[in-house]
Amino acid sequence: MATQIQAPVEPGSESKLYVLQQGIVEDAPGGVPAHLSFGILSTVPNPVNPGDVTFALKAPTGFAFTGWLSWSYHDANTLQAKGNLSTIQGTLGDGGRTLTFTHNPSLSTNQEALGYAAQVTAVDGATPGRYTDGQLKVGAANPVKLKGRVLDPDED
Repeated sequence: MATQIQAPVEPGSESKLYVLQQGIVEDAPGGVPAHLSFGILSTVPNPVNPGDVTFALKAPTGFAFTGWLSWSYHDANTLQAKGNLSTIQGTLGDGGRTLTFTHNPSLSTNQEALGYAAQVTAVDGATPGRYTDGQLKVGAANPVKLKGRVLDPDED
């Protein structure tokens, strides 16, 4: 397990974090659930410890969350996992279109990153295409657009 330097909690310091979606999630209706992956990096060299903040995700059109997600610490340069994978059960809303959970995205340096994976599935009847209307908000940090591609059922 990674050793974390716990700086004092600084409410609002999540604005020092860089949040990004990793790749574009793809799934076909009736297919095996996929993972919508996102990461968090620090924009400053010193520790960032905002305390528990709310993560609010809105799935791109055609997708729904299952409520399952996981996270782990990674080396920011190699993306190798530095700690054990942990799972969280999020709270679903709007028929699975939204997912919220609380977590402390603390980073001891700008040389480590947090990686998250939220399980999603393409909903029955979803129209194939690329959608960019999802959103991820981590506390006071700038929101990030989430993207997904609904595949034809025979593509999965």
